[in-house]
Amino acid sequence: MSRVCFHCGDPIPAGLDIASELQNEHREFCCFGCQAIAEHICGADLSFYYQRRDNAKGTRLTEDNSSVFDLLLDKDLYNQYVHQGTDGHTIQLSLSGITCSACAWLIEKHLSKQAGILSVHVNLSSAIATITWDPDSISIQQIAKELLYIGYSSQPYLPGEQDALQSKEKKRAIIRLGIAGVGMMQVMMSAIAMYAGDMQGMDDIYRQLLRGISFIFATPVVLYAGLPFYRGALRDLKNRHFTMDLPVSLGILLAYASSVMALYTETGHVYFDSVTMFIFFLLMGRFLETVARSYHLGGQQQASLAAIRVLRDDQLQTIPLQQLIVGDTAIIEPGQTFPVDGILLSDFTSVDESSLTGEYSPVSKKQGANIHAQTVNIDQQAHLQVTEVGQNTKAAAISRITERALSEKPKVAIIADKVAHYFVIAVLITASLTYGFWSWMGEDEAYWIMVSVLVVTCPCALSLATPVALTTVTNALKRAGFLITRGHVIEALATTQHIVFDKTGTLTYGSFSITQVELYDFNYSKEQVLGMISGLEQHSKHPIAKTFQQFAPAKIMNIENLASQGVSGEYQGERFYFGNLALLESIGLPLISSINSSKAQLDLYLATKKQIFAKVTLCDALRPEAQSVIASLREQGIRVSLLTGDTRESAQSILDPEWFDDFETRCLPDQKWNWIKAQSGKNTLMIGDGLNDVPALAGATTSLAMGASSDLAKLHADAILLSEHLSTIPTALKAAKNCHKIIKQNLIWAAGYNATLLPLAIAGMIPPWVAAIGMALSSLIVVVNATRLNKL
Repeated sequence: MSRVCFHCGDPIPAGLDIASELQNEHREFCCFGCQAIAEHICGADLSFYYQRRDNAKGTRLTEDNSSVFDLLLDKDLYNQYVHQGTDGHTIQLSLSGITCSACAWLIEKHLSKQAGILSVHVNLSSAIATITWDPDSISIQQIAKELLYIGYSSQPYLPGEQDALQSKEKKRAIIRLGIAGVGMMQVMMSAIAMYAGDMQGMDDIYRQLLRGISFIFATPVVLYAGLPFYRGALRDLKNRHFTMDLPVSLGILLAYASSVMALYTETGHVYFDSVTMFIFFLLMGRFLETVARSYHLGGQQQASLAAIRVLRDDQLQTIPLQQLIVGDTAIIEPGQTFPVDGILLSDFTSVDESSLTGEYSPVSKKQGANIHAQTVNIDQQAHLQVTEVGQNTKAAAISRITERALSEKPKVAIIADKVAHYFVIAVLITASLTYGFWSWMGEDEAYWIMVSVLVVTCPCALSLATPVALTTVTNALKRAGFLITRGHVIEALATTQHIVFDKTGTLTYGSFSITQVELYDFNYSKEQVLGMISGLEQHSKHPIAKTFQQFAPAKIMNIENLASQGVSGEYQGERFYFGNLALLESIGLPLISSINSSKAQLDLYLATKKQIFAKVTLCDALRPEAQSVIASLREQGIRVSLLTGDTRESAQSILDPEWFDDFETRCLPDQKWNWIKAQSGKNTLMIGDGLNDVPALAGATTSLAMGASSDLAKLHADAILLSEHLSTIPTALKAAKNCHKIIKQNLIWAAGYNATLLPLAIAGMIPPWVAAIGMALSSLIVVVNATRLNKL
C-alpha cells in the first residue's frame, strides 16, 4: 500500500522518511515543508483543520490552494514568511502556471491595480513574485485570491523550498510528456498502417478500426497532456492579454474535433497522428526550456527545514530549525551551515562566507563577531546567540534584493513584452487569412497550413531573449560577490564611460591604525583623550570610528555627525569637536604654526572652539589590486576619477594623481553630487561606501556600494560589492557587455527565425509537427545561448 502525506495527500516517494508525532499519532510527510506546516497547525492549537477537512486523506486541490495562506494567520508562520518593514510588508510567492513573460506582465498589472499593493515584481525565470503591500489596506489572503482569480496558484516561498516545488512541477511535466510520447507512438503505428493501406489497398472496416484505435490513444494526449495549453488559453481570453497558448490550443482542439467528426461520419481525413506529435514536441520543448532556464538556479538554495541543537534552560535539545527563535543559543558543528544570523559566543572559529561575498578563503571570527545565515562553520563547534531568523536574516535580504533586481525589466525587455502581445494578435489574423486563401484555392490541407502558421510564429523566443540572459548573468555575478539590486544595472554597466571612486573604504581598506598621539593641553592624559574620541565616535559607522572602539568611551552627550568633517559632542558641559582641518576651519579655529600637519598620513584633531587639545595621526592601507584595476579600466577607454573628502596631501600619500583622469579632494557630500551631475551626457558609475557618498551614489547613472558600506549607502546603491574585491568591477563590466551581446544575438535569432519561417509556413511547406519542433528549438537555442553567461 502506497504511503501518502498526512498534510497534503501526495504520495510519499520511496525511501523518504519524514515523520512527526502529532495528535498522539505517528504522521508521515512527503517533504519538510508539509511537516513544518502540520507541526505549526497542531502546535498553534489549530488541529481541527484536519478534522474538518472534506477528505480524510487530505487530497490536494490542483488549482485552489488559497487555504495555505490562512495558515499565515499564525503569527510565527507570518513572521517566518513575511518581512515586516516600515514601508510595508513583503512576501515572496512561488507561482504556478507561468509560461512566458506575458504571464509575468499580467500578474504585475493586475495586482498593481489592487488597493494597498505598493509594488509587484515577477521573476520569469524562477517564477517567483516579490510583493509589498500595506497590511492596513489588504491582506496576503486577499492577494492570493486575486492571483487565483486571474488563473495563477501561488505558494508562500522561502529560499530552499523552490527546489521541492520545482521538483513537483517537473514530475507533473514528465508525466504529461510520457503520456504524450506513448500515445504518439501508438497513434503513429496505426497511422503508418493506414498510409500503407492507402498505397496498397485496405478494406474500409480495417481502416475504420485503425482510426478508432488512433482515437483511443490520442484522446488522453489531447485532454490531459495538452491541458496546460488550454488553461493558458482560457486565462488569455479572460484577461484579454494573449500569449502563444491561445493559437496553440485553437490548433490542437480544431484538429482533434475535425478528426473525431471524420471518424464518426466515416468521411474525410483524421489527423490524430499530427495532433499527438504536435503536443509531444510542444511539451518536450517547454520541458527542456524550463530545465535549461532553471539550471543556473540549482544549488543556490538552502534547506528550509533541518534539525538543529540548542541550549535552552541549560539543557541540550534537538529541534526543527523553524522553531528556532531570537535569543536561543544554537550549536553549529564544523562543516555545518549557520541557519540564522547571530553573535558568536565561542572564543574562535573560521567561517566560509563565499555564499554571501564570493570570497572562498575562510574568515577568522572571534567572540562577539557577527555571523550570517548561509555561511559555513569551518574549524570547530560554535555556539551562536540567535539575533535574526527567517526573512530578517542578511541572506534573506540578499535573496529579496536579487529577486527585485531580476524582476525590474530594462527598456528592451518591456518593449519585447508589449511586442509579444500584439504579435500574437497579428499571428491569429495572419493564420485566418492563410486559411481563407488556401480554402479559396481548393487546397485540402488548408487547415493544417493554418496550424503551421499559428505554431511556427510563436513569440516565445522573443519573450525569453532578454529575461533569461539577465537572470543568468545576475546570478553569476552574485556568486562572484557582485550583488545587483536594481534592474537597470546590467544595461547601464554595458555602456559605462566614466567611473568615479571614493578613497577611504573603497580604494583603501578603510581600516586605520593610530601611529601617533600629540597632546597640546596636558590637563588631559593620552588615555582621557582617546576615551573622549571613542565616546564621540561611538555611534558612527565610519571606518575611522572603528579605530577607537578599542578604548573605553567617555560619557558624551548630544553627539552630532558632521559629514566629511568629523563629529562633535558635549563633554562635561563643553562641546568638543573631532575631525579634519576642514572642521577646524568651519568652527573658526586656525591651525597654529607650532602644529605640524602630516602630508603622508591622516591627521585628525580634538578641539573646542577655543583651542586644539590633541592631534591623532592615522594611516590607511591601499587595496593591493587598486592600481591594476584602475589601469585596466583606463586601458578600456573608461574615464576614471577620484572624489574624496580628504585633503590633497592625505590622498596623495597613498594614491598617485597620475592614475586618475580627475583627482578631486576635500569634497563635501553636496560637492560630490554637484560634480557628478556636471558630467552630463556620460554614463557614470559611482563607487563609494560612506554616509558622505550617499548623495553622489543617488545622483550617478549607476551606483556601487562596498560590502562594508553604511546601511544608507547600500540603500541608495544599485549594486553592492559583497566580495570587497575591486577586481570584480572589471569582471562585472565585461559580463554586462557580454550579456548585452547575448541579448542582441537572441533578439536577432528570434526575429530572424520568425521572419524566415513564416513565409514558408504560409506557402504550405512546413507541416505542423515540424513547426512544433522549430518553435521548441527556437526557444531552447535562446536559453542555451544565455547559459554561456554562467562563466564570467
